[in-house]
Amino acid sequence: MTRMATDSLPALLASTIAPQATILYVGEAISRELMLSLQPARVLVCTQGQVQDGEDGTVLEYCRTPLEALAPETFFDCVIVADVLQDQEAISRTLHILRGLCREGSTLVISSGERPSLAHRALTIFSHYDGMRANWLPPQLLHSLLEIAGFCLAESAGPWLRAQAMPVRERRRYSYSIMIPCYNEEGNIAECVTRIPDLQRDCEIIVVNDGSTDRTAEVVRSLMPSRPNLRLVDYGDNRGKGYATMVGLNAATKEVLMILDADMAVRPEDLPLFMEPFELADAEFVNGTRMVYPFTREAMGPVHVFGNRMFSWLLSLLLGSPFTDTLCGTKCLFRHDYLRLQLKDLDWPDFDLLFGASRLKLKTVEVPIRYQPRLAGVSKMKTFKHGFLMFMASIRGYYYLKLNSQS
Repeated sequence: MTRMATDSLPALLASTIAPQATILYVGEAISRELMLSLQPARVLVCTQGQVQDGEDGTVLEYCRTPLEALAPETFFDCVIVADVLQDQEAISRTLHILRGLCREGSTLVISSGERPSLAHRALTIFSHYDGMRANWLPPQLLHSLLEIAGFCLAESAGPWLRAQAMPVRERRRYSYSIMIPCYNEEGNIAECVTRIPDLQRDCEIIVVNDGSTDRTAEVVRSLMPSRPNLRLVDYGDNRGKGYATMVGLNAATKEVLMILDADMAVRPEDLPLFMEPFELADAEFVNGTRMVYPFTREAMGPVHVFGNRMFSWLLSLLLGSPFTDTLCGTKCLFRHDYLRLQLKDLDWPDFDLLFGASRLKLKTVEVPIRYQPRLAGVSKMKTFKHGFLMFMASIRGYYYLKLNSQS
């Protein structure tokens, strides 16, 4: 734990934790003196580091048991998570596990990590690779993830946030249309469709063949007899991803629309993560973000990392709302909201969707996902051509947004 994180923690805990509380501490470094000063009934230290003995007879216990393996019906008055959240396999899942270890009204004290310095951000502007990225979660992203998991933010002190466990909400249940735009993806589309998990909901899968010159449409047709919820929209000319997205979303019939790229750079298995904000947190627009977990150079090269950072900064500025990733292909929204949007960009639909969601003042949530290299075929992204088109689309979208806000 850093000095700044340590210095801001004692006052926050002293004003939060009553004597004789039960505490779960998750992290590698712990101040025994600080924990004992709180006069707890029990402190369980869950760490992947060296496990210490409680030979001095204190109330501290150490274990290396994974959080999900802790005894059922084990509840704590306070859970403290120190600088390890970003290293979890799935941040959203970890927060849900932590909520399950809390009683209603229990306190979660969690570190968002140290905000990277300007020097660090300058050094890593072309990089988001393991060992080079900052161990930090933007506050708005962490706030959203806490809400989805069932916590309500109470206060912050330095890098530390205090949240309260809310009553367990009854989960809503929506129907889902998963739309996959395709152009020459015969090497990916079968696996993409078969890897979509059973969402335990009314669900349809719509593949849009955007004038492919390979066997993409044939592969989809071969899957349809065994998958009654699979549909194919097929037309002859290649008209761009924006057009394919518009056609696919127009054909959708379910309540929530989900866009999934056929290259599986966003794993189909991660689609349930995009359901949670709609069903647990009243979200109206969900955007995937690849810029939390590390990825490899094969998944996204340095030039594209730079481009993503620049467009995220630009759109955050234009929309007045912070985004960590504006170009992740997986975006989801309600069908009734989509019908109020106007998609115009035939090449890249991401900005149309983001500006449209902003114009409609939809509650927007980002979901961290792990980004993978495409398995087969080649990327359709042409760095400079599409970079220029995206820049022009962002300017058009901004003026359209301002024009509508004044009318």
